[in-house]
Amino acid sequence: MKHVRRLLASFLMILLLVPVISLAEQTPEPTPEGTPEPTPTPTPLFGVTLGIDDAQRAKRDKAHRSILGASRAQGVYVADANDLSLCYFAKREHVTFPPGSTTKIMTALLTLENVPLDEIVTTPREATLLGGTNTMLGLAKDEQLSAEDMLYGLMLVSGNDCAISLAFHQAGSEEAFAERMNERAAELGMVDTNFTNPCGRNVGDNHTTPYDLALLTQAAMQNADFRKIVATAEYTIPANPLRKKPELIRNSNRLVSDAPGRGYHYPYAIGVKTGATALGTCLVNAAKKEDVTILCVQMGMLGDDNAERRAELFWRAIQFFEYVFTYEYTDVDAETMIGSYEQAVRVENLSPFGADGFVTAKAGFNGATAYRPVREIDLLLTGLTQFSVTANARAEAPVHRGDLLGTVTFSYNGRVWFELPLYADQDIELPPTPVPSTPIPVTEEALPTPTASPTPVPTASATPEPEAPQRSVSPEGIVLPIVGALLLGLIAALAIPLTRRRKGTDE
Repeated sequence: MKHVRRLLASFLMILLLVPVISLAEQTPEPTPEGTPEPTPTPTPLFGVTLGIDDAQRAKRDKAHRSILGASRAQGVYVADANDLSLCYFAKREHVTFPPGSTTKIMTALLTLENVPLDEIVTTPREATLLGGTNTMLGLAKDEQLSAEDMLYGLMLVSGNDCAISLAFHQAGSEEAFAERMNERAAELGMVDTNFTNPCGRNVGDNHTTPYDLALLTQAAMQNADFRKIVATAEYTIPANPLRKKPELIRNSNRLVSDAPGRGYHYPYAIGVKTGATALGTCLVNAAKKEDVTILCVQMGMLGDDNAERRAELFWRAIQFFEYVFTYEYTDVDAETMIGSYEQAVRVENLSPFGADGFVTAKAGFNGATAYRPVREIDLLLTGLTQFSVTANARAEAPVHRGDLLGTVTFSYNGRVWFELPLYADQDIELPPTPVPSTPIPVTEEALPTPTASPTPVPTASATPEPEAPQRSVSPEGIVLPIVGALLLGLIAALAIPLTRRRKGTDE
């Protein structure tokens, strides 16, 4: 019996050890104590990839604080029109203010989206009953102008009579048109905006924010007709039966309409709208340098004299633009940004010859440059992000080194940075056309006497036998046979003493 107990104890110990061994094989090694967790790669220091040093960064930061601190507008938002998240100045950008006549940006956008420019708009009686502080083109009841002429009157001299005429033409009333304005605002994501009329008069709860106004202007500036209208310094309203002679009107946005070198003229200005109410003066501007457009929204400028408030907003807008163009954007060359680029281009006319050839093409930089945000340049050069690359190229043999095969475009954040030519970097010749062989004529005399061909002897197939599938061995596949063998050994060990005892009894 002692022998049996020892065997049982050994067996139990093995059973206890088997799960431990199995777990040890499956459990990964613990991380050594003190090993730090991986940290995300930090955003590169501003301009570090371009050699901007600490002194230059300090100068930039000081200029930024000075300009924003001097602004008396209660709300400010200055950003890239391509991507409003590239914001360079922001102050109370999500606080609501009365928009004044900047409301007319929405009136113009809806009109351009729904009314042909040559469609005739008739002035309703309601548009002729304005007075007091309303800005007007001076429309007479039933006066007919094209939608285009109405839009120039709306955006250049801020005609409330034009706004009401356009609203009645599209919706039948100001209230119905305001509903359409709010629907369009919701589509644009203007969550903090409510329009009550097409003019911007302080009637009801007419409000928006600097950020929402930037969203609206971003959408409007994508319309070519809108861009043309707001960038116009002067326009002539033609004569009609109720307007005896043509009338020259001038843009109230002096960044656009002042003569070059005088007043508040800004050479990069391309629009867009002035606005004023008793609760504050507003100004929305856009400036374009190379292919970069910056939007500047200022709201809630207070003071005793509206002309003085507007003059200060013009000057501050120029300061905002100059800061952005000086410090936040720079020219960068394609070779610096890309290094080198090559790709294989299929040679299309080789397939009839049984060939499937490619030719290596390389991008030609040719001194190409782009004017882009320093922030994005840093991200790209440090490898934290990368270009989206689209190639458009084709080749037909013969191809010679230096042949132009197409173009390759490098884009980032929805904006094209470089469009470069693709040149062949090797020669590909067209294979010679194979010459068909001429058949040899055979006469009847030359034909051999037919003989019976021997019956082919079947041979074993040369197809290799399929290999037995290899099985992966898991820890359970090893442990279970061991446990089974131990059980058999235990049974045998118990059986032997019992057999001996029985023999002893029999004797």
